Formats: sequence, structure tokens, C-alpha cells
Amino acid sequence: MEVKIHAERTQEGWTAEVPGPEGFRVTARRLDQCKDMVIERIKTLAEQKGNAEICDIVIKVEAELPGIICDLETAKVKMLEAQKLQDQASAEIRAVVSRMRDEGLTMRDIAVLLGVSPQRVAQLIG
Repeated sequence: MEVKIHAERTQEGWTAEVPGPEGFRVTARRLDQCKDMVIERIKTLAEQKGNAEICDIVIKVEAELPGIICDLETAKVKMLEAQKLQDQASAEIRAVVSRMRDEGLTMRDIAVLLGVSPQRVAQLIG
């Protein structure tokens, strides 16, 4: 079950609101505590209704931090792009190492050319 909460920073910490007809609010010093409180409240409400026990509750937090959230989203996009480039680079370097081995270069020769240890070359081959 996925639940979206709207969180706002206050002087005391955080206030998180769960929308909907049975919506509610929780307040805690830290945002992770709000998430825990929301999960416990949802489980309690489900038990009161006689519903089966809810196992997996995923909390998606939407926070109001003007300016910062926009920067956070930009950083997340860049992190995903960086991971994609890292994956591509890893695949390419493995292909290059494989071609070097096919050409008869030793692991030590490849290590010198790549500027890594022979152990790292062995990892790239394996």
C-alpha cells in the first residue's frame, strides 16, 4: 500500500498530513518519526475496521521547502544521469579490456594502460 503524505516544517519539527476522507495529521521532531507514526496509525485504523493486517506500507513524502525541493529534484535527475553514464562506462571498459586480452596483452600491461591494479583488471575480466 502506498500512501502520500504532505509534510511541512514547523518550529517544533514536522507536521505531516494524510489526505482523504479518513485523513489525519501527525507531528514529530523528525520527518522519519512522522513516517513511522503514519504507518502505525494506518495499521491501527485497519485493525479497528477489522481489515487484515497490512504488511507493506510505503510512505511517499511531499515536503514544502521552497527552493530546496526544486534543487533536490534537479540533483536527483543528475544522479540518475550519472548512474546511467557510469553503467555505460563500465560496460565499455569491460569490452575494451576483453579486446586487449584478445590481442594478447597481459593483465599487468592492461593495468598499466588503464592506470589500475592487476587485481582490478581481473575483476573487469571476470
